[in-house]
Amino acid sequence: MICPNCGTNNSDSTKFCITCGARLDAGAQQAAQQADYQPSAPVVMQPMNNQPLTTGQFFLMDLILAIPLVGLIMCFVWAFGDGSNPNRKAWAKAKLIWILIGVVLTILFVVLFAGVFASIVNRIAYSY
Repeated sequence: MICPNCGTNNSDSTKFCITCGARLDAGAQQAAQQADYQPSAPVVMQPMNNQPLTTGQFFLMDLILAIPLVGLIMCFVWAFGDGSNPNRKAWAKAKLIWILIGVVLTILFVVLFAGVFASIVNRIAYSY
């Protein structure tokens, strides 16, 4: 039996459609056959804006990125959000990689200088 609502082919013993849950009866079956149901093609979302970013847009994005915490959040939104310009996505992902490199290098330098400082203090303390 063909569902009059969605066009799914169901077994003759079922009373409700297995796909959409619509009630199946003899009258509905005849209406479905007469209507010659054609399912529509799925809708695919296309990116809204593939235009290259202008110099002003890059300047504004860098300005927003300079705001503590807000810039980082916006960078994640631009990099991983839907509907954003592909150029902005690539720029934001590149900025996040540079931020990660900066954080790792900062941690390494802090540990290095802390070790050097502790060594100097230790040498001075035991020299007397």
